[in-house]
Amino acid sequence: MDYQTTLEHLYRLERFGIKLGLDNIRRLLSLLGDPQRGLKVLHVTGTNGKGSVCAYAASVLRAAGYRVGLYTSPHLVRFNERIRVDGEPIADDDVLRLWSGMQPAIQRMTSTRAIDHPTFFEVTTAMAFEYFRERKVDLAVIEVGMGGRMDATNVVDGLVSVITRVDLEHTEHLGKTVERIAREKAGIIKPTSRVVTVDQEALPVIEARCRELHAPLSVLGRDVHAERMAGDLRGQIVRVRGAFGSVEVQTPLLGSFQVENLGIAVAAVEEIRSTGLTIPDQAIRSGIASVRWPARMEIIRTSPLVVVDGAHNRPAAEALGASMAETFPGRKALLVTGILNDKDLPGMAAALGPMARRVFACRPKTHRAYDAEDVAAAFRPYAESSVVAAVRDAIDMALGAAGPDDLILITGSIYTAGEALDHLGVRP
Repeated sequence: MDYQTTLEHLYRLERFGIKLGLDNIRRLLSLLGDPQRGLKVLHVTGTNGKGSVCAYAASVLRAAGYRVGLYTSPHLVRFNERIRVDGEPIADDDVLRLWSGMQPAIQRMTSTRAIDHPTFFEVTTAMAFEYFRERKVDLAVIEVGMGGRMDATNVVDGLVSVITRVDLEHTEHLGKTVERIAREKAGIIKPTSRVVTVDQEALPVIEARCRELHAPLSVLGRDVHAERMAGDLRGQIVRVRGAFGSVEVQTPLLGSFQVENLGIAVAAVEEIRSTGLTIPDQAIRSGIASVRWPARMEIIRTSPLVVVDGAHNRPAAEALGASMAETFPGRKALLVTGILNDKDLPGMAAALGPMARRVFACRPKTHRAYDAEDVAAAFRPYAESSVVAAVRDAIDMALGAAGPDDLILITGSIYTAGEALDHLGVRP
């Protein structure tokens, strides 16, 4: 079996949908010899920002001299981006080998009931744990797929558990209120955990879980503070201070929302340091300075200026809108956008529409996306909106309509951002 065939088999597992619960993943991991056992884990959940927090933390830990596994989802362009060791994506041959090695375990699981077949995310999570065991990582930075308590990644006991800002998302699975969703996300907190979060509406739920398990809690905005000192199109200088003292860092990532993400990441690293691991301040500075996390308000061309961002829900779109207005004051954008059909389309249009001079509505290559016609209709109250079926065609139309001094923003989902990077020849 070649690599492309392996990927096709993996993606076919998406027909098993989302299975919230740990029985399936625990059985699969048990049949594989429990590769997650003994991993030292930084476990990260939340509604937005968790990928950036993971990228910052992994980069700092690598700079401190540790071998670091990083597991995130979804990918932008290639499946391999999901599983990394020391910044390098898993090789095609390793994906093929690990998938093949998993087949006897999967066959045992499905021998009596086909419905027990592990899902795409369960298989990918098991693959990451097995790869991290093989590569003997010192620490693993693990991003939750959805929720927390019943997420397939929640078979680990986090050394540090992080909850970024919580908002309404996946309400059909996680609950209809921020409080209910926060309860699900707080399920990653274990008796072994030190916990980091941000001062927010969901804080009382997180505090209650920490009290219940006697888990120490550090809160950005209360115990730790992050403030931007300076910034331009090359990046931002941020000062983070707390009981540990103060550290000034420079990040290449743009957007005022990154100040909070960076503060959470530094607070998480400080909690890891408090467990006895050596992480010099210089590693924090150099790790953050060298971080790369594509499609987060990323400038990929300058004439015209092309910005790609993976904002995929209303809160992220609102944060992006505010950051774009701050970074490019007074400028209207040619907006290329494709949005998934489980998101708040009117809310995202309200957040992004006012900054648009013209909208090119498209549909990324996923059955989960809104039709381009629906997206265009949502944006018409704010700007002229054209329907262009494919992301690549929408980008080409925007580039054709742009002058050298214009601004193009491509956003709406990770899928849209990934197709944009692929089409424009940017490798994540």
